[in-house]
Amino acid sequence: MKNLIRRFREIPESKKIIVYGKLAFLKNLFYFLFKIIVGIVFKSWFIIAIAIYSLFIGYVKNNCSRGLLKNKDNIKDIHSYIRGGVVLSISSLFYITYTVFQIYYPSNFQYNTIIAIAIAAFATYSIAMSIVGIIRAKGKTMLIKEYKFTNFATAFNNLVLTQIALLSVASTSENLPVYNGFLGIIVGIIILGIGLYLTIDGLIKKHRFYQIVKSNPDILNYIKSSNNKKSDIIQQ
Repeated sequence: MKNLIRRFREIPESKKIIVYGKLAFLKNLFYFLFKIIVGIVFKSWFIIAIAIYSLFIGYVKNNCSRGLLKNKDNIKDIHSYIRGGVVLSISSLFYITYTVFQIYYPSNFQYNTIIAIAIAAFATYSIAMSIVGIIRAKGKTMLIKEYKFTNFATAFNNLVLTQIALLSVASTSENLPVYNGFLGIIVGIIILGIGLYLTIDGLIKKHRFYQIVKSNPDILNYIKSSNNKKSDIIQQ
């Protein structure tokens, strides 16, 4: 068992994210279909909205894994990086729109105390782990960085679910939808900020890349030859 854990830790970060990204997409796709069916059956717009948001997040993570698996040169990495930032930004706008909608047309949820505490514990853990992931992503590749920031965005969504669950147990105020809605808007803005940061950072990197290529056209041949050597090493 210890040997398996040690071997897993020795696996490069990029290979782990390739696997995690694929699993995350399949998981979120399953959740999407399941939540859509449940939302339609119980006529819950909340469940349907969370399902759509989960699909956005799953796409971004899968985008990271595909980029790490198929990249051949830096510009393809940058395109994947920008695409992930754009999708994350779109998902945040959807999230903000839905939370505003909830303020005016609230859905009533009542959670069991044990379930509410479990949700809070999971949210705290996910936020802590996502922060650790961002710190460790310093100096890593763009797509690893994107994956870690996406985890951070997902963790903040769990924070909203935590407030909804805890307030449903601890408070009977008629203003609960307003409190939950405002927190949802704040979280949506944070997620939008992350998405815009990734997008703008990617556009800057793209501009710099083309400037380097323009000043030194032979660098493309060097990149391609380097990637071909890496592919040969992997195949061996």
